[in-house]
Amino acid sequence: MTENWHTHLKNKNRDDLIAAAKELFIRESFLKVNVKDICSLAGISRVTFYKHFQTIDELVFEVQVEILENMTGHITQAPAAGMSGKQMLVSMLNAWIEYAAAYPGYIRFILLFDLHYEAYESASGLKAQYEAFIGREKEQHFLLDTLETGIKDDSLQPDPEPLETAHFIFTSMMALLQKMSMSTGGGEKTNPQEIRIARRFAEMLVEHLST
Repeated sequence: MTENWHTHLKNKNRDDLIAAAKELFIRESFLKVNVKDICSLAGISRVTFYKHFQTIDELVFEVQVEILENMTGHITQAPAAGMSGKQMLVSMLNAWIEYAAAYPGYIRFILLFDLHYEAYESASGLKAQYEAFIGREKEQHFLLDTLETGIKDDSLQPDPEPLETAHFIFTSMMALLQKMSMSTGGGEKTNPQEIRIARRFAEMLVEHLST
C-alpha cells in the first residue's frame, strides 16, 4: 500500500506540474514563464520539479503534445455512426472550428510553439521524440479514414493521394484557426466574424472535395 501511495503521489505531482505549466503557458506564453512560477502555482518544490523534468523545455513539449492530442481527440469524436465520408468530414471540420473558438489560447500556444521550435537546439533529445510523435501522427492522420470512407462511398472525389490531402487540410485549417485565435486579442472570446469566415472556408474545402 505504501508503494502504491508513493506512486500515486509521484504521478499526481507530475500531473500538477503539467497542469500548472499549461495554465501559465496559455495565460502568459511559455517565453515568459520560469520553473519558479510553475512550482509556485502547482504548490510543489523545485526539488520535486527536477525529479520529473530536467528543464522547462520538457514541459513546453509535453503541453504541446497534450494540446494536439486533445484537439484531434475532440475532432475525431464528432462523426456519428452511419455518416457518409462527406458528412464525417463536415462534422469534423465544424468540431475543429468549435474547439478553436472555445480554446483560442490552445491554438495560440501551438502557433507560438511552431514559431520558436527551431530555437530548441539544445534539447535534441526532446526534438527527436517530438518529431517521432509528429511522424506517427502524419502517417496515421486523423482525417485519413474519413477521406478514404468518402472515396469508397462516392461522397468524395477519387484521390490517388488521400494522405497528402489530409496534410493539406490540416495545414490550411490550422493556419486559418491560428489567425482566428489572434482576433481575441489575448482574451478568450473569439470574434464571430472570424468564426463565420472559418466556416465558409470549411464549406469551400468540402465542396472542392465532393463529387
